[in-house]
Amino acid sequence: MTVLAIAYPLVSHIGTLLDVPAVGLAWLSLVLGAGFLLGARSPVLMLLSLGCLAAAVIGHFEDKADLLQTVPPVVIAFGLAWVFGRTLLPGRTALIARIGERMRGELPEPVARYGQRLTLVWTLFFVLMGLECLLLGLFAPPLVWSLFANFINYGLIALLFVIEYPIRRLVLRDLEHTPFLDSLRGSLRLDLQ
Repeated sequence: MTVLAIAYPLVSHIGTLLDVPAVGLAWLSLVLGAGFLLGARSPVLMLLSLGCLAAAVIGHFEDKADLLQTVPPVVIAFGLAWVFGRTLLPGRTALIARIGERMRGELPEPVARYGQRLTLVWTLFFVLMGLECLLLGLFAPPLVWSLFANFINYGLIALLFVIEYPIRRLVLRDLEHTPFLDSLRGSLRLDLQ
């Protein structure tokens, strides 16, 4: 399942290069369907899988697949913005602070505040990424859109992780810091509930 998901950007890009954009949508349908069948029995997951498959078929026959293939990266970016942003609502614990609590236990106030600010940064980052994917999907040539949506944006996500770590060490200099790779592993084990 994970390998299928990781391969999606490459498959989508190859579909763009070969001028068969429905391939990316069909692959995403496969990834979502596999997720459903392998244990994540969410009806939403199955509906998304069927929706991607329908978009691939309709888009291919109606010659709209190039436009329809731009939808998943927009939905993914805005979906991630929602996952991070909803934890900033009153009465909730910011997602980054929650990850810190899971790794360290109760956080001192400056660390919790830093986690809240970093959650806001990630929220805004994903909103901007969603807007970028939307605008490139509407106005850029398919190859430019594909390079950003399938490769450059993932590099920007990695860059944000790399840039944030020394900033955290500077801002929270009195804290004993987790090594970067351990910090990254903890961040990737998200509890999205």
